[in-house]
Amino acid sequence: MSSALQTDSGTDMRSPRGSHRFWLAVALVALLGLALRIPSLTRSVWLDEAYSAWFASRSLHDLWTVVPTYEGHPPLYYTLLKGWTALFGTSEVALRGPTVLASLLTIVLVAVSGRVLKAGPTGDKVALLAAFFLALNFGNIRYAQQARPYALETLTASFAVLGALLVVRLLLFQSDRQRSDFRALLPGIVMLSVGTGATLWLHNTALFIAFGIWVGLGLSLLLLPGGNRWHKLLAVILPGLGALLIWSPYIPTYVRQVTGFSGTPFWIVFTAHDLLSAWYLIAGTIPSLILIAFFGVAGVVLLWRLAPPLAVLLVTVLLLPWASVLLVSYLAKPIFIDRLFAWMAPSVLALVAFGIVAGLTQPLLRLAAIVLVGSLCAFSTGAYYTWSTEDWRGIIRQIAEQSEPGDLIIGNSSEVYLPFAYYGPGVPNLPDLLVVPGPFPVIDPTHRRFTATPVVSSEDRPAVQRALAVHSRVWLVELRSDLFDPEGIVAKQIAGSRKLQHSFEQVGIRVTLFQ
Repeated sequence: MSSALQTDSGTDMRSPRGSHRFWLAVALVALLGLALRIPSLTRSVWLDEAYSAWFASRSLHDLWTVVPTYEGHPPLYYTLLKGWTALFGTSEVALRGPTVLASLLTIVLVAVSGRVLKAGPTGDKVALLAAFFLALNFGNIRYAQQARPYALETLTASFAVLGALLVVRLLLFQSDRQRSDFRALLPGIVMLSVGTGATLWLHNTALFIAFGIWVGLGLSLLLLPGGNRWHKLLAVILPGLGALLIWSPYIPTYVRQVTGFSGTPFWIVFTAHDLLSAWYLIAGTIPSLILIAFFGVAGVVLLWRLAPPLAVLLVTVLLLPWASVLLVSYLAKPIFIDRLFAWMAPSVLALVAFGIVAGLTQPLLRLAAIVLVGSLCAFSTGAYYTWSTEDWRGIIRQIAEQSEPGDLIIGNSSEVYLPFAYYGPGVPNLPDLLVVPGPFPVIDPTHRRFTATPVVSSEDRPAVQRALAVHSRVWLVELRSDLFDPEGIVAKQIAGSRKLQHSFEQVGIRVTLFQ
């Protein structure tokens, strides 16, 4: 294995037949990944995806000037989605197309990473096995099927991490002749710059990822024996400057967004579960978490024995952003934990694959480990497909089918407007919608739970009363009343003059007909 890690492009000889088998394996793993990412593409969008659809429908001017004043994340993903939907439409499948594509590209990137690193035939085995596990990974599948930026962030972050590994690997195993040629490092530097810069444009917590990569890169280069010090220094500085240059147009907006968000109340609280939620996203269940942790740690230990700088880089890249986000979430501002760490899956699963390939020399034991890890990953994916999700499409159609002329729909949150804006235009006989305190976004600096989504207050009673004066039947759509209408102002106002006819509830959404 040590010789495989040191394989250079000039001595890395593969027969055409072997190369054909490798690319066939890459294609099969990618096809497996595609097959597992298709089944739920037609399901109803959930609330966050309705956000994405709404933002993508804004003009480019609004996306880059107005939207960042109340949306906490960069507009790049919504801009890409806007261009994509202009070509392929706004159906559920079309909205999720970019994330499915990004997920598949990540699988392929992981599969070819051994060749990018020139790690020899053993490197190919590790990379293909990691790609196989990623194809089965429920967290990657979950966010490949959502019109949100996390699958794209996983792709760009993986590209950046691979670039950092390439830089360190070249500095570690370069010959004396190669150490004097800085040009050999340029591909890795470009990958690191572009990957990190793009990641910073996709999510506002990506700064933690960049922080982890650069600390890991600096620590790993300190462990490198000898070599050209200037090359090491430039290997840290140049990709950092490149990433900063790519991200620089967004920095002023980023500062304003972070400053504004820091003063906005948020409903989630830090819990002990947050300590493991990122790892559950990768593993899925406790048994698979234990198994993945075992082989992942084995992979780190084996990599440390062969190439300590590479082990330090990967461990730092994985643990430092995770620990930093947890610390901020606990001490300063609660943050959604699990979805932020979807990008970790490729690196973790690569360590798991390395632990199996390099740690189990007996073919039967290795095969058994692969089958066991793969089966647990597949089980988690199967369980994911049984989860109940928000069915806004079904809810809206059910209201339309049971409505009568003159009915009115009242939503208890500005967020209710978003799924109705997506599905409503295509549904016949759907009653008019009144959203309290107003359609998203409500630009009101007071009483906010989320940016641009204020909580219902007593000031909203007159609007509800005026609607009741002209509508005998009212459909109340309540979304997380504990957050958006904790005093039950809208429901009490309606119930004061109407009788409850029937209601139904689905994944945090309650619909009630009053007459």
